[in-house]
Amino acid sequence: MKERRQRAILTLVATRPVRSQEELALLLEQQGFDAAQATISRDIKELGLVKVPLRDAGGSAPQFKYVVPGSTMTFASRLHRAVAELVTSVAGSVNLIVLRTPPGHAMMVAAAIDEAAWPEIVGTLGGDDTILAIVRSAAEMPVIMQRFNDLRENQ
Repeated sequence: MKERRQRAILTLVATRPVRSQEELALLLEQQGFDAAQATISRDIKELGLVKVPLRDAGGSAPQFKYVVPGSTMTFASRLHRAVAELVTSVAGSVNLIVLRTPPGHAMMVAAAIDEAAWPEIVGTLGGDDTILAIVRSAAEMPVIMQRFNDLRENQ
């Protein structure tokens, strides 16, 4: 359970700005994890997450987000880069997600999804320009769809 929760934390901070432990707790809760503030604090320490200034935050008060040290590059992971640069659309039905790419790129994106080892994804099939990702359950579908959409939008 700890490993799954920590993997979810890493995915969350890689795909969206997470500004506080409270926000992280809420996002984890939406994914089915029940973690106390002390647990989240320990996870942040064990994962080595640090707070960095949020680019283009606007406003007068500076804002920060959690990141993995060394991931201050534009893309936080191979999957993030592949989805952000190559996925042109994301659609879902029940527990199946269809991702579209330009011709010749689907297998590479499918391999990046498999390498990320999201526990909610049973497996992928990559064709020429289409990927089928099979989600473990229909209940987890909205979270996985949102992750893919976040990866596409947050570069």
